[in-house]
Amino acid sequence: MYKLKEGVTSSEPIKYKARLVAKGFTQRKGIDYNEIFFPVVKFKTIRLMLAVTVHFDLELEQLDVKAAFLHGDLDEQIYMVQSVGYIDSIKPQHVCLLKKSLYGLKQSPRQWYKKFDHYVSKIDFIRSQYDNCFYFTLSDIPVYLLLYVDDILLISKSKSKISELKSMLNIKFDMKDLGNAKKILGMKIERDRNNFSLKIQQHDYLLKAVKKFGMNNCK
Repeated sequence: MYKLKEGVTSSEPIKYKARLVAKGFTQRKGIDYNEIFFPVVKFKTIRLMLAVTVHFDLELEQLDVKAAFLHGDLDEQIYMVQSVGYIDSIKPQHVCLLKKSLYGLKQSPRQWYKKFDHYVSKIDFIRSQYDNCFYFTLSDIPVYLLLYVDDILLISKSKSKISELKSMLNIKFDMKDLGNAKKILGMKIERDRNNFSLKIQQHDYLLKAVKKFGMNNCK
């Protein structure tokens, strides 16, 4: 799969990316996949925590998990034909036994979530009973973590606590530190700490949708 990927900020250059993707549409339920449901943080949880962040003047930072779905461990035995351009000249008829999940597999999102959930539980984070992708600590200075697939928001009064958590997450996963949160789920975050205000807007996101789907006359 080839893709042009835009950066989080307008100043970041567009990157050319290539990724090996499995043909998940050939999978059969009960044979090479079972459960595929996976949760994401609720939008109302994001809005609530942004409001809490502003009210208590908390730190708000963001991480991006690089190739998140590749971290998942497979429960099923799955074989895949050799990829075009990477066929073994000696054994071209052989197939690959997958040890880890790949993009395209039906269970990959779920397996990634299970791997992440297990790890953050080991480092003393508690999963909310109301939102399966909202985690927090019970320390003197709590840290809050919101997960939406491969986007992570970190919230705390202490910048050092957030840095400590980043280090622990980097031990297990390959993360990109985005610093202060500027964009989440297509929403641009505009924060003015001096005036205790935070705005989220989707202007750029909507303009792209209008252009892509020819909705110029839409109200």
